[in-house]
Amino acid sequence: MASQSHASTERDKRALLIGGVLILCVGIYFIGKNVFFGQGDADRSSAPEAADTQTGVPLLAPDVLLKKIQNGDPVALLDVRAEPAFQQGHIPQARAVPIGSLGNFSPAKDETVVIIFSESDAAVFETAKNIMSQQSFAYFFLKGGFEGWQATYAPVVSPGDPNSFIDQSKVTYIGVEAYKKLVAENTPPLFILDVQAEENFKNKHLRNAVNIPLETLENRIGEVPAGRQIVVYGENDLVSFQGGVRLSDLGIFSAQTLSGNRYLSAESGLPLEP
Repeated sequence: MASQSHASTERDKRALLIGGVLILCVGIYFIGKNVFFGQGDADRSSAPEAADTQTGVPLLAPDVLLKKIQNGDPVALLDVRAEPAFQQGHIPQARAVPIGSLGNFSPAKDETVVIIFSESDAAVFETAKNIMSQQSFAYFFLKGGFEGWQATYAPVVSPGDPNSFIDQSKVTYIGVEAYKKLVAENTPPLFILDVQAEENFKNKHLRNAVNIPLETLENRIGEVPAGRQIVVYGENDLVSFQGGVRLSDLGIFSAQTLSGNRYLSAESGLPLEP
């Protein structure tokens, strides 16, 4: 009986030992899979998609493009929609490229070229598809077109419609008296952004203002110090409003927009130049 009991105990020990080794092996397998293959899975989930079976063009998903833009990767965004549609709204830093000029484009080194189109304009898409198929450099079409980008609620540069509740929500106003107080305190120094047309700026502007005309603001956004307190204004309340909207669309959310129409007149009491 003692011999049988001893044998049973030995079998139990061996079973426990084998079971423990198997559990350890399984654990090592899954840990190793996550370490060695997990990153690859993550890369694949955010990687550009293969050529679409229906359209036959390489596609880039909107969320992947957004990550590239946020990471500061070199990206050439070629928007081949009609000019009015582009002006009504476009992806930040995109350039309007007439479909007839698309074949003349040559990317800079390491640039990811992305064609932005409208899903509702099949003729322009087909033309762009044929033109790009002749190019020797890599390129992608934005999956879902501009409409696909909008559907993800990704940033869009809008013209600034004062009748739009969405555009109104992008602007924070500051009155003349509050502005005077900020200037007097001068802690920290204000960045006074004048988005008037250059000719108007030369005629009259607030003292110490920096002129970046509204139509050039998107391309010159790097000149605006996002870390400073910013007050923006234009030649009238509409341009001022559009300047505030444009800054918000370009990722500067802390700017304040000077309210009213008389801040450039002598009766405002503000220091003016020249």
